[in-house]
Amino acid sequence: MGTLGIDFAQVQEWLDKNTECMQEYFVKKADILLINKWLISHGFHTLQEYVSGKRGSMSRDSGSPASPTVTDNGFFSDKDISHRRSNSKKHLRHDYARSKTRNTFRTFDPTTTSTSVESTIEKRRSSLKGMRQFLSLPPTSVNMLSMLISSKIRLPRYASKDEEFKRELRGFNEKEFFLEIVKEISHELDLRNLSGKIVNNIQILLDAQGSSLFLVEKKQGKSELVSKVFDMCAGTSTLPSNYGDNVVKVPWGQGIIGYVAETGLTVNIDRASQDPRYNNEVDTITGHETDSLLCMPIRNADNETIGVAQVINKRPDESFSLDDEKVFETYLAFCGMAISNAQMFESYTVEYDRNRVLLEVAHDLFEEQTSVEKVVQKIMQKAQSLLKCERCSVLLRDQNSEKVVFSKVFDLVVPKRNGHTSLSRENITDLKMGNKIAEIVASTGETVNIADAYQDTRFNMQADKASGFRTRCILCKPIRNSSMKCIGVAQTINRTDGLPFDDHDDQLFEAFTIFCGLGINNCILYDEVKRAAVTQAVALEVLSYHATVPADEVYKIKNIPVPEAKEWNLTGFDFNDYSLDSNEMIIAAIRIFKDTGLIRRFKIEIDTLVRWLLTVRKNYRNVAYHNWRHAFNVCQFMFAIITNCGMDKVLSHVERLAMIVACLCHDLDHRGTNNAFQQKTSSHLAQLYGTKATLEHHHFNHAVMILNSEGHNLFSNMTSEDYVSVTTILKQCILATDLSLHFQIRSKFFQIVESGSCNWEDRDHKEVLRSILMTSCDIASITKSWDVQRRTASLVMTEFFEQGDKERNELKIQPQTMMDREKQEELPKLQMGWIDGVCVPLYKALGKVNDSFEPMLGGVMSNRANWEKLDEQRLADQMTMNDNGC
Repeated sequence: MGTLGIDFAQVQEWLDKNTECMQEYFVKKADILLINKWLISHGFHTLQEYVSGKRGSMSRDSGSPASPTVTDNGFFSDKDISHRRSNSKKHLRHDYARSKTRNTFRTFDPTTTSTSVESTIEKRRSSLKGMRQFLSLPPTSVNMLSMLISSKIRLPRYASKDEEFKRELRGFNEKEFFLEIVKEISHELDLRNLSGKIVNNIQILLDAQGSSLFLVEKKQGKSELVSKVFDMCAGTSTLPSNYGDNVVKVPWGQGIIGYVAETGLTVNIDRASQDPRYNNEVDTITGHETDSLLCMPIRNADNETIGVAQVINKRPDESFSLDDEKVFETYLAFCGMAISNAQMFESYTVEYDRNRVLLEVAHDLFEEQTSVEKVVQKIMQKAQSLLKCERCSVLLRDQNSEKVVFSKVFDLVVPKRNGHTSLSRENITDLKMGNKIAEIVASTGETVNIADAYQDTRFNMQADKASGFRTRCILCKPIRNSSMKCIGVAQTINRTDGLPFDDHDDQLFEAFTIFCGLGINNCILYDEVKRAAVTQAVALEVLSYHATVPADEVYKIKNIPVPEAKEWNLTGFDFNDYSLDSNEMIIAAIRIFKDTGLIRRFKIEIDTLVRWLLTVRKNYRNVAYHNWRHAFNVCQFMFAIITNCGMDKVLSHVERLAMIVACLCHDLDHRGTNNAFQQKTSSHLAQLYGTKATLEHHHFNHAVMILNSEGHNLFSNMTSEDYVSVTTILKQCILATDLSLHFQIRSKFFQIVESGSCNWEDRDHKEVLRSILMTSCDIASITKSWDVQRRTASLVMTEFFEQGDKERNELKIQPQTMMDREKQEELPKLQMGWIDGVCVPLYKALGKVNDSFEPMLGGVMSNRANWEKLDEQRLADQMTMNDNGC
């Protein structure tokens, strides 16, 4: 009994009653070991053995329900055809899975009887029910495509007689025997099974001790003789072991078999071992001592030699006669027709499978358009399975580089029998290091087909040493987009049969590269459409919230007198951030533009400036801290730095204009949540701008949108050169307010300051300085008086707590400490950490640049002392509560 009081019998009973739940749990939880254990216990091979591709000819290796096939149990039928299916949904899944996996050719079985044939016919009839059930599957594109391309061709079946029956029939009636063995091979279209039947039959026909059959195979213009059922003695199974190919190859023109194939002549000798053409290695392989031997060619309808048949050792201790030759020649004529038919059917099967895979690839391209990685991986998997290669790779070219540089590399390797890959998909060191062949293909656009990689000077053997992979042959092709521009390279390495890639492989791989190019191009187009849709969504969201300012409001502000800067202390570092109301901040901003000389320098019309300021104010949301007031306070502090710290002599007028505008726009349309929150919620902004400086990119684009609006362009009277410069600096300054970027920049700034190598004429140094000044203004409230600092900190924490509440309530995640409302008593401690980690190093370094910055550091240290007092008070209160037992 378990802890819940449930025993195994109860669990088993529940599973039997809830088969759908059991199956769904198995599909979700079962690993490869459990699946293989189930397959072995039910008489199947493991998944790795099916993938290995070493259990027969091409027709038997087909792993799809679409291949021309016949099974012992019929198409879509169960073993017990009389069983009524009470749960059709379960059996639909079961039948569909069976049709995807059990598809080996098994047309020959020496033990088959007439009764079993009748049973098979009955099962075929019942398979029509299975077909109708298949049609009731959900009408998904995958199911419909599988149904449409499934082959309707079924292999003929003929019940073979066993050896004893054949020998009795031969002794009783040779004519009937001969007709029987001709009929047997005429119904067989599987080349491997046919070979086994022929070998078995010629042994009995000529009463020989052993026999073999070699078929002519032509690859890359060279012929050789191949036997997959070599030395099939009478009484042995004609189906070789699944764990070995049992393949013997004989070179063309060598030995007696090669001689017969080359000359087309019959060889009949009494003492084979004394013939100089005889290879005694055959006796070593078979274990026989060959005496008499009869070897004869097999011809097709065009009188071409397509194979060689051989029998040895006539029984009992006799030589093969002229009558044996005539009988042998007559039977081989029928064998020639049967072999030709089987070879044509095998060729058809190969072409059918290729076309089916290409159709499935086309389907995958239309089904998956959201990810280049997924599209490439699917195509690589199809190519690898059809080309039967050890490794398939795709290298995408960096379109922004003039040289051949691969920005993305995808690699797929054939699995070993243990289920692990022979090369880790992450381990692509050899592909990233000087892949000269891929670079040649990418630059020339020409195909490279190498039969022996180590003999080719273009191949870098160091790549193999780095990865531990042994490269033999390579087929490498360019990948082109819709404009026929080379966007990458696809390469396949090492055919699993050890042979080099031939013309058929070249043509098929060409089709895969075309599909790959189309798939990548579709993904790019989809991404562009998606980005456009997201951009539109963001724009509509912005427009729905914001509106342009009316003309009377512009007129009203324009006619208000603008006080001097001293009247509002605009040039002081101790300016009170909360001393002005909303309209007064607009007037103060006009004063800043005037006193910096920007209006006169760049001929900015006062109507344009007022309209722009009002629109910028309106485009700030009503959030606690990141609002229009914060933007103005940052601008005021930048004005104070330019005025008091000699930055007017360091920064050009264009830089000053860009930085003042950047200060006012750096938090436009801020939502009161940070970049991390945008990523966690996958907001439109995160989808549009990515994961780096998400909000800052949005602030900049929003600023540009306002500037490009009619009557808002402050830069309209600038020269084209100044216009490019001001927009470039504007973007750089707004992005610099991202604190994650600040930590990267400040290390450079500290190094420049500490080394004493400040050169503000240097472009890079100037950019670093501008970024540092933007951050120093953005967090300047830490340098102000204690009442301003305390009030600002309260507003910041209000936003943080609101974000924390959303994370806890909507996203169901634990917020960070600084955003956790339940830990707000830790604010003094957090503020001291912020001051020590960010503020003190920053203002201390600025003080080394110019003494005028030192008052800022003094304000920081004063506020830190106040936060420390609050933290000490917090700790004291906690101790008191602990002492009181609270």
